[in-house]
Amino acid sequence: MPKRLFIFLALFVAMLTHPAQAADQFTQNNPDGKKYEFARSYITALSYMKDIDERWNKNAPKKLFADQKNKMILATINDLALDSSDLLIIKNYLLKYLVSPNRLMRKVADIVVVAISREIAINHEEKKLWEHWYDLNTAGQATRPKEIEFVKTQYSLELRRKEADKDIIQASVMMTKVLVSETNKDGKGHRLAITAQQRQKLLDKLDTFGSDVLDWGLKPGQGTLEASIAVIREILEDSIWISIDDK
Repeated sequence: MPKRLFIFLALFVAMLTHPAQAADQFTQNNPDGKKYEFARSYITALSYMKDIDERWNKNAPKKLFADQKNKMILATINDLALDSSDLLIIKNYLLKYLVSPNRLMRKVADIVVVAISREIAINHEEKKLWEHWYDLNTAGQATRPKEIEFVKTQYSLELRRKEADKDIIQASVMMTKVLVSETNKDGKGHRLAITAQQRQKLLDKLDTFGSDVLDWGLKPGQGTLEASIAVIREILEDSIWISIDDK
């Protein structure tokens, strides 16, 4: 069991067995203050994932250059470089929160920064893999055994990328917990730490790139971005959650 998941489960069990103590810890670890700014930074960072998604779904090199192998390879190499640039921007949006006095905020930022760093490293490895594959093709040395090895390595990299993606989804779920206000007594209540106006601004920002994802919550088969948008949309739209300035 991954270390982060073990810690998360241990905290969850502690909350069930000692709810009052858990509520006090929640207040200490998640004090109100700068939560709107954090959520805005987080959502803005997610918008760069939209560019990555569209690069591989709508404009995938394998679709654009299906009958032109060398062009397809070069386009893939270029897209991996663009992905890394977008990932670096995402990372930079969250870096400053690694020193936040809010521990939950720090935890979310840490998970994203580490996951994004892993994805950048994976992209670098995959870019080198495709560059080598291009050299083999142009030299007429792309034999069947070498192609099999290329595909196996690519598959291994994709599995590692999916593991990093899972951490980003976990961070998005935890980000919604950051928005919960410390004013909720005994760990109960549904008051957010943002105003109604701030809540609408966050929704508007989310809709600039996520208006096609209207479902709430996690569901099987969702991609990283889709899942992240869905969990954030739920807490911002669900009327059970009360804005801090609502009476």
